[in-house]
Parts: sequence; C-alpha cells; structure tokens
Amino acid sequence: MTRAKKPAPDVVSGPYTDLAALPAPVTAIREKILAGLEKNDVEALRVPIDWNEVRPLFAKSGTFKAGTDPIEILKALSFDGRGREIVTILRAVLAQPFVKVARGPVTLYEWPAFARHPAPAATDDEARARWRCVRFGDLARSNAEGKPRPMRLGIAADGVWHYFWSED
Repeated sequence: MTRAKKPAPDVVSGPYTDLAALPAPVTAIREKILAGLEKNDVEALRVPIDWNEVRPLFAKSGTFKAGTDPIEILKALSFDGRGREIVTILRAVLAQPFVKVARGPVTLYEWPAFARHPAPAATDDEARARWRCVRFGDLARSNAEGKPRPMRLGIAADGVWHYFWSED
C-alpha cells in the first residue's frame, strides 16, 4: 500500500511594499482590477475577471454552483447584496503589502501580507486598514488563531488571477 505524498508546504516571503518587485503580468492584471474598482461598480470587475482564461475563484468550497456568473457571486458575498462591500474590500486588500508564495512549481503574489504574517498592527491606522479587508459576514468568524478572516487575493507570476476569498 502506497501513501499519497503530502504536498510541500507553501514557501512565503516576507511582506513587500515595493510594487516594482511584481512581474509585469502581475502588475498588468492588478492595474486592470484597480481600473475596474475606480468605477465603484462591481460590474466593472467583469473585464479583469474575463481577462483570465479560467475565472478566479471567489470561495474555497463548493458554495456556488458551476457556471454561476462571477459578478452575481461577488454580489452574493457582499453584505449589501450589490457588490459595494466587495469593491471596497478589494481596493483595501490591494492597498496592503503583499507576499510572494511558492507553491510547488507555481509562484503566486498574495495580498494582504498580514494574512500570512499575522504580526500585530503597529498603529491604529494600520489596524483600521486591516479591518477594511474583512467582510462584514466574516466578522463573527475567526481563524485558527482567533483573528478575523481577511479576504485574500492571489495572482500567479504569469498574470492569472487565481482567487479572491476569505481566509480559511
């Protein structure tokens, strides 16, 4: 009887604040996402979502059935039901430092860095900025360390937007 190999653990860098450290494809999709966010309408995120060959995931589990419109998923995740909360959170997440995550042969860039490096906030402003990355619906749930579950965004080095979901 052979046992399945455990996947190697993620190798996570320290936090980066210098956006020049991002590969060009990551910068390109990040800028497309930010351009959509400028419109303050979740529907404007359809362009960066559809820019991928495969749509990004917005939930880790099978919460949403296959084929569901991604904008409708984002609206459903948003406390207001119209996607405004998600637009605000995504903007806050991308304003945070990021980390580089090596997951086997794949390299991802993930925001916010504090989701992977949960050091206490240095200032009240930093603490407020971190709380802006948490969905209202996730405020009552905490992670294994008893901390709030921030939304996390992952983009592969090749510019493919993989996910935007709450931390497990």
